[in-house]
Amino acid sequence: MSEARPEADVELLTDILGTVLQESAFMFVEPDQEPVEWAPQVFAATLAFESVRGGTLRLTAALPVGVALAANMLGTDPTDPEAIENGRAAISEILNVIGGAFVTRYFGTKVPSQLGLPQALLSSKPATGRSTCSALVRSETGDPVLLELDME
Repeated sequence: MSEARPEADVELLTDILGTVLQESAFMFVEPDQEPVEWAPQVFAATLAFESVRGGTLRLTAALPVGVALAANMLGTDPTDPEAIENGRAAISEILNVIGGAFVTRYFGTKVPSQLGLPQALLSSKPATGRSTCSALVRSETGDPVLLELDME
């Protein structure tokens, strides 16, 4: 008897994104569906995964979100130079946690799953690619965070 899999949909991605941000970085977010106008610089990260099916997760976050994540994870103030310098690393780490949560919830624990290494950069545009589904949330300051799934 096979384990029932949840749908890879907006609701699943939104739940994972919100839960990981809250539990890992003490950041509270609200789901949103409005179109995003990205600032001139964003954090763009990708993470490949393999299981019964493979794919890629992409996370795009406004610059202040990455800095706030780093500050929360390091226990410093967002104006601290260390928080500003570690925004990219914080986005990578959050995407890694999101990836682990996604493969566990979507594929279950009875099949082998593997995550690649997250690749994050400060960019002038969001990461792009085919999108099976996506989830958009906004931080308490209104800054956007977009999680996209590209399932093979």
